[in-house]
Amino acid sequence: MTNTLKYICLLLLMFAQCSLQAQRLEDLSQEELLAQLDKLIAQKMDYRDRYIAVIDSMKRSAMQQTAEARAQTYLNIYHAYSNIQTDSAMVYLAKIENLPIFDTDDNLKTHVLIGRAEIYGVMGLYTSAQNTIQEIDIQQYNDSIRLFYYQVCRKLYGWMSDYGEVYDKKIHYRDLTQLCRDSILAIQQPSINRNIVEADRALTIGDVAMAKTLCVQSIPKADELQRAYIYVIMSGIAHAEQNTSEEIRYLSMTAINDFKRGVTEYSALPKLAILLSKVGQEDRAYEYLVCTMSDAVYCKARLRTLEASKIFPIIEQNHKNRVHDRFLFAIVAISVIAVFLIVLGVMLMMSRRKNRQLAEMHVQLDSAIAAQRNVNEALSSANKALQQANHVKNTYIARYLERCRSYIDSMEKNRKRILKMLKNNQQSELLNQLKSDSTFSDEETLFYTDFDEAFLTLFPDFVTNFNALLVPEAQIITKRDELLNTELRIFALIRLGITDSNRIAHFLNYSLPTIYSYRSRLRNKSKFSKEDFEKMVMEC
Repeated sequence: MTNTLKYICLLLLMFAQCSLQAQRLEDLSQEELLAQLDKLIAQKMDYRDRYIAVIDSMKRSAMQQTAEARAQTYLNIYHAYSNIQTDSAMVYLAKIENLPIFDTDDNLKTHVLIGRAEIYGVMGLYTSAQNTIQEIDIQQYNDSIRLFYYQVCRKLYGWMSDYGEVYDKKIHYRDLTQLCRDSILAIQQPSINRNIVEADRALTIGDVAMAKTLCVQSIPKADELQRAYIYVIMSGIAHAEQNTSEEIRYLSMTAINDFKRGVTEYSALPKLAILLSKVGQEDRAYEYLVCTMSDAVYCKARLRTLEASKIFPIIEQNHKNRVHDRFLFAIVAISVIAVFLIVLGVMLMMSRRKNRQLAEMHVQLDSAIAAQRNVNEALSSANKALQQANHVKNTYIARYLERCRSYIDSMEKNRKRILKMLKNNQQSELLNQLKSDSTFSDEETLFYTDFDEAFLTLFPDFVTNFNALLVPEAQIITKRDELLNTELRIFALIRLGITDSNRIAHFLNYSLPTIYSYRSRLRNKSKFSKEDFEKMVMEC
């Protein structure tokens, strides 16, 4: 850790009033730590905004400083951004290069080169990072610059070993990582920071007892940033000891520390997600991984995006299995209700065979059941189609299950009302009710509203992007009280991969010629050829 990083530690003290003391974290149970982590994730934007506010104040103060002081402030800003937003970190490295002092200060030039290599590494641009770091003849510089150089090299070669190369190269970069760690120890004076590096080295070579001793000795005197590194090593120790519960605890502490410091480039949370998935907490693991992906995109940390993408299929499969089980339960429940309604219809037909009015009501009831079954089949078909895109499936399965539950409740309510009317010999009223199609119309309206909301949640820019494909006079403007109209729904279904006109007609309850007419008319009004139009719709 460099002197500049110590400056960043001072910034973090501004958030101490909003967080628990680190010692208290160590006294919390696993579930208490996870509950606190859930709360911090929900409030992460508040912590990030406070951190950014501190950086903004540094920016303002820099405008009043001399060139030399401004260069140091810009270095501090770069370090503050380095694990929050990489493109902003790059901007302030570039600002340093534009200062007049840059051309005459070799130490400053070298610091900027090392910093740029670090950011390239976070962004996953390993070749650029390595080329940049190899430009530096580090032996001619003082211990402070050399220490920063070896710290960045140790991280870079570690990343390249873990994520960037084939097996033979992994071994080579693993050896380089160890050499850089040894170089850090050769420079660094006895301190908490040196203990952390020695503990990391001990863990790497398999001396778990030494690593644990160094960490336990260092924790009481460590500051907040140093504790973050110690927690990471302690989680590695727990992993080596096959103590999953303790590994979860220390990864939780690390993640809590990361979020309190506004960090968006981190490794603890995805590791914690996969451990939680293994112990049956798939929902929490899924949320942690989604948070990781979101923060990695914000930071533009391709390294963390790659790491999360490797973990995602494991957690996603567990998550899909749980959703699938719930879906099967709903299908069984619907089937039981449907069988019950059919039996009830047969009983009514047999007991009132000679009553013409009752026979007509039975026919209409059968029709209603058939219509209900068709709706359920349409929902099932939609769910199967949505399985091709996991993020689409997760949204629509939940909404369709809720709609199926509403249909079941509605059918049960109608059954009870029919039984009551039959017992009261209100046959005329029952016949009039069954002849009315208002209930079906209301359900159909709710169904399309639900579809519109779900689709626009997944593709919020669809209407704008779709209109961009049409000539200006043909662009579609929806009414104030509607999300999508019929034309937009047709092409929304195409965007979801449902291109068969028969399926679209069935889904929207229109005739096949009507669907052909809508599709042909809009193809003719597009800015592109008919062959390319629907292909471009798939990209809206």
